[in-house]
Amino acid sequence: MKILVTGGSGLVGRYVVEALAAEHDVRSWDLREPRSSAFDHLRIDLLDEAAVARAMRPVDAVVHLAGIPHPLNDPPERVFRTNTQTTYNLLEASAAAGVPTFIFMSSESTLGFAFSTTRHWPLRLPVDETHPLRPQDPYGLSKVSCEVVCEGFSRRCAMRTVCLRAPWIWVPEPKEIDFYRSLVREYPRWHKNLWAFIHVEDVVAAIRSALHRDLEKPHDRFFICADENWTGRPSRELAAEFYPESKEMDRSWNGSASFISHARATAALGFHPTGTVQSILN
Repeated sequence: MKILVTGGSGLVGRYVVEALAAEHDVRSWDLREPRSSAFDHLRIDLLDEAAVARAMRPVDAVVHLAGIPHPLNDPPERVFRTNTQTTYNLLEASAAAGVPTFIFMSSESTLGFAFSTTRHWPLRLPVDETHPLRPQDPYGLSKVSCEVVCEGFSRRCAMRTVCLRAPWIWVPEPKEIDFYRSLVREYPRWHKNLWAFIHVEDVVAAIRSALHRDLEKPHDRFFICADENWTGRPSRELAAEFYPESKEMDRSWNGSASFISHARATAALGFHPTGTVQSILN
């Protein structure tokens, strides 16, 4: 397959690009230079719609990872504009080039918990794709908006669009591992993230599945995450302590199971995460 990956020089993108390049003809678009020369690379500003349109070539799929990854270090208007405009520019160019598949890296921030400024709790646990999306912040709002735009292009030109809602993506790098250890030690501070994560290798696996699986609908959205929360504590105890308002819980939700369910991704994409907290921290 010929695959275009945006954001291929990022912390997550470089793992995705290098893994896909071992199997496919991959090209990366990013403002930064890549750490590997195993694939073609183009330095491009995705906010420049004319440049995106000129550079786009017919490919089998676009995997869109580029964007501002959270709302904490940039002005809110920049976060929202960058994430939504780059996605729209890519979809327009992909549609014009007849690209059949577009995979968008969305986020569990679509739920609205992570960066909420008002009290916010899960209506039921574990959270799945039927849960209301209630973001307040520019990042979560941008991801919801991009999902809607993806769905619009699927209606408009029969492009298959798949939105993968990932929580915190953990990578096996020393600096990041030190940070993850601090997260575990200070887990009460991070309750708004629902203590959900996914190993970067499982992100790659989900993308591979989305590239190759035939789905029932031209547009769909899936949560992808690890099987466990990253605190090591029983999930029902965490819920009782930090989310006492959350009363509805699935009977099968036990042990340290993730607060987010990947059941739909498992059923539709064959997604079976293997990464664990210990596989990263040890």
